Amino acid sequence: MQQVLYFLIFMSVSVLIYWLLPWRKRSIFLVGASLVFMCFLSPKYAVYLFFNSLLIYIAGSYVSRDEKNRKLFLQLSLFWLIGNLCIFKYINFMLDALSRLGISLPFMNETTFSKIIMPLGMSYVIFRLIHYIVEIYRKTLPEHTFWDLALYTFFFPTFLAGPVDRFQKVQPQTAGCKSFDSSDFNYGLFRMISGMIKKFVVADSIKKYIMPLLLSPQDVSPLLVTLSVYGLAIQIYMDFSGYTDMALGVSRLFGYKIVENFNNPYLKKNIALFWRNWHMSVYSFIRDYFFFPFFGYRASQAKIYIGIFSTMVIFMLWHEGSLPFLLLGVYHGSGLLIWQFFQEIKKKHAKIRKLVDNPYAVPFSTFITFTFVSFGYILFAFDMSTVKAIVYQII
Repeated sequence: MQQVLYFLIFMSVSVLIYWLLPWRKRSIFLVGASLVFMCFLSPKYAVYLFFNSLLIYIAGSYVSRDEKNRKLFLQLSLFWLIGNLCIFKYINFMLDALSRLGISLPFMNETTFSKIIMPLGMSYVIFRLIHYIVEIYRKTLPEHTFWDLALYTFFFPTFLAGPVDRFQKVQPQTAGCKSFDSSDFNYGLFRMISGMIKKFVVADSIKKYIMPLLLSPQDVSPLLVTLSVYGLAIQIYMDFSGYTDMALGVSRLFGYKIVENFNNPYLKKNIALFWRNWHMSVYSFIRDYFFFPFFGYRASQAKIYIGIFSTMVIFMLWHEGSLPFLLLGVYHGSGLLIWQFFQEIKKKHAKIRKLVDNPYAVPFSTFITFTFVSFGYILFAFDMSTVKAIVYQII
């Protein structure tokens, strides 16, 4: 809680200074405040990420001006960004996988690679920069400066865990002359406080109760274990959406309206709708910059199935390069394939379509979807021996 107190003090001072400054100087101040925030986390990584954004901005200027070599600059930028993400996020996962297979690489110093630590917020920074350079190539971005990009990339309320907004939506808010709006400010406070309650009161309270039960499922009744799995799903949602509420609330204190990340995902009637409403900013990013360019809905059915499955695996590995998240990607990828296959069956059989599309079936399908999602969480929340114990106790 001490870190939360420091953040609240830092945020309060930043908000006060921000609104006292002339509007033309506010964005520069906010970039500076965000860089100070990053330096509190890690000065060396703050410098490194700032260098990345400057590099991509320079590359973007060549992409926009040099018609002959613009595609080459795009490819080099993407190679650099994705390479950064892979090295920092997946090198230890890949070395561990090779080690499990009995493959040793003597030219790789294990001690050196064990010291590679993923910079906090880097996944979101890389995604924002990928979006930026691709949209520069597509010529969809408004006129802007490097400080617009820096603020979009490092804006401290959304730096650590998103959401990942689009540059076209954020930059006009930076360029515009905003006046203080008390209703906006009050809404920001409300959203921030509600997020803190969700994360630090509701989520933490649920976690304290359910974790001892799920860690020793053999000592608990099957009903209580099942209810604890559902409780885990609620705890994860409260924790994650609570952070998002805080990020959106703090952003609103500075007059910025950031994209929503959740839209009642547990109330959706199928797994496809769930994923369109859970972590929406990142899911839509991977859909727009991976699925559509490489697969798309005009492809063959087999290619679409491969695209759906691989998109979900990549989405999960983006969260963390580890075996549990790989398994979670396979789990949800398989669920989406089953749902997609069922849609094909529905098209061919009117009776099934009538039965499934009946409004009275919605509560049942919503519960099935929630159950499927809930049991997926145990794959990354616990080790495999505990996962097996939980499943065995329930069945």
